Amino acid sequence: MTHEDAERVHELAVAAFGDLNRRLGHPPYAPPPGPALIRLEHLVRTDPGGAFVAEAGGELIGAALALVREGLWGLSLLVVAPAHQSAGTGRALLAAALAYAEPEQRGGVILASQDPRALRAYARAGFAPHPCLDAAGRPRGVTWPEGVREGGPQDLALTESVDRAVRGAAHGDDLLAALAAGQRMLVDEGRGYALLKGATVGLLAALDEASAQRLLRAALAAVAPGEDAAVEWITAKQAWAIEPVMEAGLDLSPGGAVFVRGDVGPFSPYLPSGAYL
Repeated sequence: MTHEDAERVHELAVAAFGDLNRRLGHPPYAPPPGPALIRLEHLVRTDPGGAFVAEAGGELIGAALALVREGLWGLSLLVVAPAHQSAGTGRALLAAALAYAEPEQRGGVILASQDPRALRAYARAGFAPHPCLDAAGRPRGVTWPEGVREGGPQDLALTESVDRAVRGAAHGDDLLAALAAGQRMLVDEGRGYALLKGATVGLLAALDEASAQRLLRAALAAVAPGEDAAVEWITAKQAWAIEPVMEAGLDLSPGGAVFVRGDVGPFSPYLPSGAYL
């Protein structure tokens, strides 16, 4: 993949995930292109050896993005055009992504949708599945907890220490890309941080469950009146998240799965980023 492919990859992702949402009976998939292009161009720059596209007859029909951070591998994106699925393209892209920086990898993470084919592929690759719940709805009765403040680039040192404790690897410049794409950072001084992507919790990492709950309550309190919040990737290891989302009146429903392999640290309290794992 090159920077020139970014717009076509975004269009392909919209088509592929839109098709999946229709098949699953979920709402249409229509993310704004601006933040998506920042993510794609950032990863092509930081991990050019993990960025791949597949073409047929001059048409772009698939893409994969893998990243490695301090020995932790992650699959940021894997999409295949609906008309070309189940024909081996996704399998080839996944194999290329898995091979990226293989000698340096100590562990790996994949966030999977509910697509049965994706779940099967990641299980076959030796990743252990952790089924998820999603929480969604209009928060009510949530107040901003004491000790949580707005954060930003000046807090990168804190995020790196928390990330290394929770997942064994810092996100580093990935968080700067997320902030450049319009995400909002919340900080629990010395204990953890969260990213808020509109009304969706985009990432949350903390040194203890009490801090994680404060950050989640702050994220829900920050949602604009009349907007529906979303909290994703709640596995059994993240049971601490259930109390805050239930208090806020959000509804729980089955989600996808977090797949892990090798050493990923305690991975809790942690709600991963769909883009940066």
